[in-house]
Amino acid sequence: MLRLHSPLGRLMSPMHGRPLSSDLLLACLLLSFSACSPDTSESPAPAAPTTAAGSAAPEQGPPVELQVLDYQGIEDLIASHRGKLVVLDAWATSCPPCVKEFPNLVKLHERYGPENLACISVSFDNDGIASLDEAKATVLGFLKSQRATFDNVIGSEPSDELLKKFGIYAVPAVYVYDRQGELRKRFDNSTGEEFTYSDVEALLVRMMNEGDASQDETPAEADAASEVSSPVEQSDAPPVPVD
Repeated sequence: MLRLHSPLGRLMSPMHGRPLSSDLLLACLLLSFSACSPDTSESPAPAAPTTAAGSAAPEQGPPVELQVLDYQGIEDLIASHRGKLVVLDAWATSCPPCVKEFPNLVKLHERYGPENLACISVSFDNDGIASLDEAKATVLGFLKSQRATFDNVIGSEPSDELLKKFGIYAVPAVYVYDRQGELRKRFDNSTGEEFTYSDVEALLVRMMNEGDASQDETPAEADAASEVSSPVEQSDAPPVPVD
């Protein structure tokens, strides 16, 4: 029979003062090894991906940003996009129709921008009661969920004052500007006529086609078109009265 060369082999039975059997010694050794082995029943969760510097990996694509501007700053932002068509969406997170249609503004940006079209969202969430920082956090969270990577603004002025300067009494409203920065059309519900972004896109397509046609015209053709478009100025006849 093999003998175990271990200090445990010299242990004596406490009851009889005789050496412990080899089978009992082997059992003791196995118990001691199992008690010292590490617990591998659970493995640690994998760490989040990091960059070489050890910081968290950045999101893919352009960042979603939100700037605070007053009415004059918004007008200056529109003017900075001269040479492009501009769509400005006046909205608020508390406005269900605004939230419903907002993804269509993102689609316009993806379809036509940024070379031909500049999209601007102006949030009216600053009610002048809650803090501006709270409103910014709410708006920015929504914008990130929509991946709105174009110009995003929240008014620095309370929303009721900003509404007056925009000439509307409520949101939603969409403003479309031509390449010279002139307002071509305002879509809003003040007249009782509802609109969707299908109406906005239809106008944009017509304006883009107008721009393509004007670029193909020669100066002589442009002058001729201007003369034909203003026949009243060429006539000295008095206007015909309307009954």
